[in-house]
Amino acid sequence: MKTKPILSWGYNRLSLLSAFAVALGYLQALASLYIHRILGISPLAANFAPNALHQAPDWLITSQQSSQVVLLILLTVFALLVAQRLIHRLGVFMFVGGLSTLIRYGSLKVAAGWPASWTTQDCLLWIPRPWYGQIWIALVIGAGAVAFGLLLLRGVGRYPTSL
Repeated sequence: MKTKPILSWGYNRLSLLSAFAVALGYLQALASLYIHRILGISPLAANFAPNALHQAPDWLITSQQSSQVVLLILLTVFALLVAQRLIHRLGVFMFVGGLSTLIRYGSLKVAAGWPASWTTQDCLLWIPRPWYGQIWIALVIGAGAVAFGLLLLRGVGRYPTSL
């Protein structure tokens, strides 16, 4: 007799992945608020301009770069732990990474009223070097990663019973 896994793929597993992504995104938002405070940038400033980094100490840039590397390691290890098949691991990585990005900017908006608009410029990536762009770009990429991750997790029409 075939038994059903405790956490079969579906809403239970997706809820747990989402909870992890929300917590991760919120922590990223808190880190962003700390960075803005250290640099003396008002949370309501129009842009996180590249010239703000010229005034920043080297340790700050290095810490942000290492923080993004750690985030990638965290997402990779998490995906390796919760999924067995490579396609599902990639799906977990994409889904959690994308959703945490959306939560990060949503949390910043709610907690600090920043950004003033989704066209506000921010440092979107720190590795291999700081890369700037409007926040809506990060939101579109995050939403795309969530959608692509869901497609991979669902097997594009096939419903796996377990990861």
